[in-house]
Amino acid sequence: MDAQSYIDVWGIWPEDDKGKRYVLIENVASISESPLRMPAKFANELYRAGESGMGYCLFTLLFSDGSRQAYVSGNAVDFVHLPSGKTMADIREALPHEGRAETQKQSPKYFWCLFGEGEGAIRSQRFA
Repeated sequence: MDAQSYIDVWGIWPEDDKGKRYVLIENVASISESPLRMPAKFANELYRAGESGMGYCLFTLLFSDGSRQAYVSGNAVDFVHLPSGKTMADIREALPHEGRAETQKQSPKYFWCLFGEGEGAIRSQRFA
């Protein structure tokens, strides 16, 4: 993510936030699209819906065979652990804020990687 967009949303650099993990862009050799990423159409619907509570998103994915799975994640929803035998192509609908009464899968751990420069109230040594 570009550094300015990140700081505009979060207000603190990932390396200064004990709740975040990060990778320096200098350590990235290549970038490619991941087949494990939720289709953008569904992820964007969840992002537009916003948080389900303070610092988390709750949602349910509906699959082409009629099954469903509830998830809980931080504010990044792009990657989820799918039920056995399912692929991202099997997702038919994303239901924001639904699934409180169901068994929820946790989202996988992820790392932030920022590029470019950004100005924020809190400045990282990396951008100084």
